[in-house]
Amino acid sequence: MAKPALVLAPGRLRSVAQASQPRPAPARMRAILLGCGVVNGGLEGLVPEGIEIVGVLAQRARPEGLYGAPVFTDADAAFALAPDLVIEALPGGSDAEALLERAVEAGCHIVTANKDVAARRPDFARRLAQQGKVFACSAAVGGGAPVLETVERLTRSGAGLERVRGVLNGTSNFVLDRLARGEALADAVRAAQEAGFAEADPSADLDGLDTANKLALIARAAWGAELNPAEIEAQSISDLTASQIDAARAAGKVIRQVGVVSRGPAGVRAWVRLDVLAPADPLARTRDEGNCVVILPERGAQVIVAGKGAGRGPTAASVAGDLKRLCERANP
Repeated sequence: MAKPALVLAPGRLRSVAQASQPRPAPARMRAILLGCGVVNGGLEGLVPEGIEIVGVLAQRARPEGLYGAPVFTDADAAFALAPDLVIEALPGGSDAEALLERAVEAGCHIVTANKDVAARRPDFARRLAQQGKVFACSAAVGGGAPVLETVERLTRSGAGLERVRGVLNGTSNFVLDRLARGEALADAVRAAQEAGFAEADPSADLDGLDTANKLALIARAAWGAELNPAEIEAQSISDLTASQIDAARAAGKVIRQVGVVSRGPAGVRAWVRLDVLAPADPLARTRDEGNCVVILPERGAQVIVAGKGAGRGPTAASVAGDLKRLCERANP
């Protein structure tokens, strides 16, 4: 008995023919780095193949190139390269804000580790989205702990979020650990600076503003809420007394700078407080520059995200994660 003939539909024939054709080379994005310090200086070997770094903007001239690209001290010269992508890791402030404004106006994708500007300027993300561009700032929250990525994934899944509570500032954690061991505040801060976790001016970390910025970004990712970080209530580590530290230690507890953002009938609220935590609390187990976040969905079990929250390696790796996701979006 003859075997039946194999018949392929025309669409199937086309798909087979297309599959045999070589895939086109992925589009390469031309990128400039704004800043080449701790974070951008740590991207060596982490930049995806789909991105070509064509220039670096730095504060001082350098005779050698960085990542095989020329180094500029003039922003006009850097933007004259007509980049598709800007990778920014400058200290927060008006200079960084102006440069990111320029990148938005030029229609560049932006990947930033700058939680200060990202929190204060939600319009940057909106304006780029209208142009079909990406504004990514995963490195601005959690460093090596994928906080924003997890919040966004849960939100997309339809789980809905009720509250996010966490230790979000590695510098404050580092300092509080040393205060608990009896060190003076000035000595603890100096140790954090020498370890590369604290800025020359650590007030944003100690006073809770850094955590407030991160809470604003979490609120935006979770609920589309726009909170003003400057209006988020925050307690300062500088106000801790020796008696409070001693009392926590005597009770077998630890003090942590805890940020909370939640949604309830009155809307989205956030605050930063110095909480005395029992050892069983996941936030109490963070050490040195570690970050830990407990995410409570409206449905399902809580999700705990932990990792190193400060330092070159974790933050650069988070920037690289955003770059990889950008490349995957550009070349699906």
